[in-house]
Amino acid sequence: MKSLKDVNYLFLSLFLLLLIGSTVSATNIEINGQPQEKVLEGQVINYTLTLNNIPPAADYISFDTDLVRIDNSHLYNFTNLNFTSDSNKFDFPVNESTTSIIVNINGQIPQISEEKQYDGVTLVKYKQSTGYAYDRITLTNSKGNLIESVETRPFEISIPEVESFREQINKIEDPFFKNYLQDLHDKGLVTESKTLADHLTENDKWPSYWWLIPGIILGLMIGFLIGVRFNSKDDIDVGEDTE
Repeated sequence: MKSLKDVNYLFLSLFLLLLIGSTVSATNIEINGQPQEKVLEGQVINYTLTLNNIPPAADYISFDTDLVRIDNSHLYNFTNLNFTSDSNKFDFPVNESTTSIIVNINGQIPQISEEKQYDGVTLVKYKQSTGYAYDRITLTNSKGNLIESVETRPFEISIPEVESFREQINKIEDPFFKNYLQDLHDKGLVTESKTLADHLTENDKWPSYWWLIPGIILGLMIGFLIGVRFNSKDDIDVGEDTE
């Protein structure tokens, strides 16, 4: 019975040692100039990371960011290692002599809205607003096996126009008009959908359905035709680029 307890104590001690060892070996990261979690298109971001206690088993460190380079400014500036980089994703070797890494990250939030003109009609298309990160840092060995993933700082791109429109249609009780206006907005007819939403939310009395029906049908036809032309134009542009 005593030997069984000794074995249990032994395994418990080994477990605690492994736990302490893993905690000690974890890379420590400090940040100066904490970036915001929600930002605007084109907003300038500048902050500095200091990485300490890099594991000896690491042979490479990888940096990845969704920020866009600002003209005449480097995206990464490794101040204590005396080199810079303008690539969004890259890696470089480290060894036991690399005790700390100080990197200044300077860039812009990417543009996710795209505006195009077609015969006097303005189309505005939006890309996804989430899934971006200021930095993704990983440590690997010489075989490419992951040693450690350092904390990732995500951000969301805010489009005030989209948020304002969302608040507008939430005030509309009729589900048909709410879905219809959202569909127009998603097709890129931002001005037209906002004008209708303004009319529906600013008037106390709802308009009669009969006079809206022709406008709805016309809007759907315009949206469909513009959508076809929008895609066709992209196909033409792609074809020209490949020639």
